[in-house]
Amino acid sequence: GEEKNLTLELKLIADVGLAGFPNAGKSSILAAISGAKPKIAGYPFTTLSPNLGVLAVDDAKVVIADLPGLIEGAHEGKGLGLQFLRHVERTRILLHVIDLSQGNPVETFNALINEFEEYGANLASRPCIVFGNKIDIEGTEENSKLLQAEAEKISASYMAVSALTGENIPELI
Repeated sequence: GEEKNLTLELKLIADVGLAGFPNAGKSSILAAISGAKPKIAGYPFTTLSPNLGVLAVDDAKVVIADLPGLIEGAHEGKGLGLQFLRHVERTRILLHVIDLSQGNPVETFNALINEFEEYGANLASRPCIVFGNKIDIEGTEENSKLLQAEAEKISASYMAVSALTGENIPELI
């Protein structure tokens, strides 16, 4: 017989990946749409490895991965860096989760897309839906409109949700 050392890599962990910066509400969305119980806290980097949840719709089951938060420079190895981006690579569809209550959501979205472009592996061109989260917070309406216009530029669907109150979660499902 022959003996070989092999390195095998799992290329697909989930059908859908929740991607975004820390504290965007990825874990909250996962908890709202599936039976998963990820750790949810008000500080960055609560999620250090993907949390998986299963969404059962009719006869279909969709595996959803709550991915660790991305930081700018991840493609250069900052933060969880390449480890995070490798998790993103293991999903079929991306749900970009953007916090509408913090800063400029268009800049945040473009920074996320830029990290994907810099990493490569066709992440920036992967099918995606853009989610503006935290619409329960007063003053997010204008940010939601700005983010929707930006999503339309790349022909991505857009939806505004509140993982906390459940607003538009049934439509998300």
